[in-house]
Amino acid sequence: MSGAAKPRYTFILVHGAWQGAWAWDTIVPRLQAAGHVVIAADLPGDGHDDTPPDQVTLDSYVETVTGLVDGTTGPVILIGHSMGGVTVSQVCELRPARIALAIYLCAFMLPDGMAVLEFYDRHLEPWMRGAHARLTYANGASTIDPVSAVEVFYHMADPALAAAAAARLTPQPEGPRHGKLRLTPANYGVIPRAYVEALQDRSVHLPLQRKMQELAGCAAVYGLETDHAPQLSMPDRLTEKLLAVTARHARALSLA
Repeated sequence: MSGAAKPRYTFILVHGAWQGAWAWDTIVPRLQAAGHVVIAADLPGDGHDDTPPDQVTLDSYVETVTGLVDGTTGPVILIGHSMGGVTVSQVCELRPARIALAIYLCAFMLPDGMAVLEFYDRHLEPWMRGAHARLTYANGASTIDPVSAVEVFYHMADPALAAAAAARLTPQPEGPRHGKLRLTPANYGVIPRAYVEALQDRSVHLPLQRKMQELAGCAAVYGLETDHAPQLSMPDRLTEKLLAVTARHARALSLA
C-alpha cells in the first residue's frame, strides 16, 4: 500500500544584496528534482534591468515578489537569503493566505517598523567586519569589491567558484536597506517562520542572526556549518535542510 503523496509546493527564492537570481542556480534544479515548482526572483536594480538605483525601494522588491506569488497557484514556500529576508517578511504580510512557510537563510528577519540599516545602527559591534563595513557608495548604490566578497560571503566555497560568484556581484540600491517593514500579527504573524543559521557567517555574523530571532521570533531554528552562501559552499546539504524544514513546518492551506 503506497503512502500519501507528498505535498507539491512552489518555492520562491529571494536573493540578497548585490546578487541576482543567479545566486540560486545550484538550488533551483535540486528543488525541482524533489518534485516542486521553483522560481528564483530577480529584484529590480540588481543588474538584470535598467531601473535606476535611486528609484529602487523596498516596495519595488515587494511588488516584484508579490507578482510572482500572484502568478502561481497552490501553496508557496518563500525563502529569503540575507537581505532577501525583509522582502519575504513584507510579502508574507501582503499575501498571508498563499504562504505555507517562510524560511530565512542567514537572513534579515526583522520586527515591524524596523529597517536593515536601523538594525545595523543598533546592533552592529566594532569587531563585525562583514560586508557592511567594506562598502563604497556612489549614485545611490553600494558596492563590495571582489576580494572582500570572497572573504565575507564565500570563504568556504571552492576558490574558483567563489571568485566567479564575487565577480558577478552588482551595485546594491540603497533604498531597500532604508525601507521599514510594516507587519501585523493578523497577517505576518500567522505564517510559520523557520530560521537557518550560517554558523561560520562572516557577513551577517551569528550574533546578529540570533538577535533577529530574538526580536522577531520564529517557530524553529536550524544550523549549517557554512559561510554566508551555502548555495555555493554546500548546495546538497542546504537543499536537504530546506526540504526537511518544509516537511516539518509548512502549514496546510485551503486554496480555492
